[in-house]
Amino acid sequence: MFFQTASESFGGGSKMLLRLIRDIDKERFDVTVLSQFEDELCRRLDLEEATVTIVPYRGALDVYDKGLLRHPIHKKFASLGRLLQFNIEARETLSDADVIWCDCLRSVLTIAPYGTISPTPVILNIGLGYESTGIRRALNTAALTVADHVFIESDHQARRLFTERQYRNNREKFTIFHKGIDTSEFCPKESASKDDELHVGTAATITPRKGHEYFVEAASRILKERDYVRFSIAGDVTSEGDREYERMLKQRIEREGIGDRVQFRGWIDDMPAYLNELDVFVLSSLNEGIPGAVREALAMEVPVVATDVGGTADVVIDGETGYLVESEDSEQLATAIERLLEDRERRERFGKAGRKRIVDEFSIEQYVNRYEEFLSRVA
Repeated sequence: MFFQTASESFGGGSKMLLRLIRDIDKERFDVTVLSQFEDELCRRLDLEEATVTIVPYRGALDVYDKGLLRHPIHKKFASLGRLLQFNIEARETLSDADVIWCDCLRSVLTIAPYGTISPTPVILNIGLGYESTGIRRALNTAALTVADHVFIESDHQARRLFTERQYRNNREKFTIFHKGIDTSEFCPKESASKDDELHVGTAATITPRKGHEYFVEAASRILKERDYVRFSIAGDVTSEGDREYERMLKQRIEREGIGDRVQFRGWIDDMPAYLNELDVFVLSSLNEGIPGAVREALAMEVPVVATDVGGTADVVIDGETGYLVESEDSEQLATAIERLLEDRERRERFGKAGRKRIVDEFSIEQYVNRYEEFLSRVA
């Protein structure tokens, strides 16, 4: 049973789960998806692929964007009551499962009442995760207690998110799981790019964590000397709180006078086609697990410039498949991008090395096979 906290956005984590569910061996695994409302992931699943069960978050539990942490004390108690109600309403689905997979900290804590008393193995899948500071330290400790296994993208990420004591006491629970890329879908095609106009792009949700302002600053630096380069920002705003950030970015672009060379592309349905347009892919994030967009770009033979955060260095090999730079440093970012823009042979060499790395280490086939082996072993 895959328990996901549904979202209005259909981001990288949802896409990865959809790929996994569609590709897993249906003769060996009977898949159920538990969700609190029908989101895009649920809508895209066919009956042959999974059974979708909806158990709503009710009352005080039906709060998002870290709202539960901001509840006053009486609301926190109400949330606990609603959490118990959820476990009662979901009991039949939970008790039918041989393995319960939870997509995030909130999901595993939501089924904690059942998971604590049941012998059914519980997997906590960590995407970005939360560092163990303040109240999240206690929440992470609780989640690690409930979970029998923790899927994480890198040892570096585990050490960053958890305290030394949390890491040491639960080290045997951690399993490194790199998400997979469909290398048949993300496969380079002959590019229409011309030598007299190079295209640099990024793809990420419009939110401060993704550091888009540093991408814009780097673009401004580059365009002072290279007016033949165009820049694209693919991605949309997924929360009202990020609207102001988007406005700030657009105002900065206009203030710098580069509006004709920097384009917001919004949500991209055909990501392989978008990546195929690019000569260089950039990710200027302040925090990541191992970003899916970077793996997709490398699969498309597009060299990458990315900030050295989270587990990005596990996939971007500095000087071989792209360049790693410090976060919050637009000058370093611009310099690395320019090194690729000025050398076509280097771009092609890095691109081919990047695709080979994805095929060898991060393919969807390897990802699904590892999941099947693991689930069979713990069930």
